[in-house]
Amino acid sequence: MPRSSALIGVLAIVVAACGGATAAGSSPVASFGDRPTVDLTIEGGGAAGTWPADPKAPLAVCQHLSDGAWRVQYSAGGPTVDLFVGAHAGEPGHANEFALEIDAHGGYLHMDEAGFRMHDPVGRNHMAVAIRSATAGTTLAVSGTMPYHSGYSDYGQARITLTAACPA
Repeated sequence: MPRSSALIGVLAIVVAACGGATAAGSSPVASFGDRPTVDLTIEGGGAAGTWPADPKAPLAVCQHLSDGAWRVQYSAGGPTVDLFVGAHAGEPGHANEFALEIDAHGGYLHMDEAGFRMHDPVGRNHMAVAIRSATAGTTLAVSGTMPYHSGYSDYGQARITLTAACPA
């Protein structure tokens, strides 16, 4: 293995371990709920499909930031998900204050009406997030429609249903 590949492999393991993941074979199979999970369904377009949560996902990070915001990064053999939920997204009138990127074989989807990373024009997306807290953890439920994106333009529509479960 070239030296750069070994370094990248070590960095991936360190990043995964910091997010609560473990290196393959280093511990027994975690029971559901010990690590963040993501269920994702995409309806319409080239990336259509359903990906149930995988408790062995190599990338499963869920952070509750000091300002109240949430960050979820997840990949388990299907699309890669990067979700940022603003600190006020769970309050009335703020359900669109989040950014979502889904990189799936067959299509790339992103939305950011709140302007956390880039700013989408009003009306481009019809998405909302709901935050449900419980003793065992917090659920971030995202749903709605958004266009596929390629180059500098949008095309088609996809209906997204995503549920991220972040253990306490």
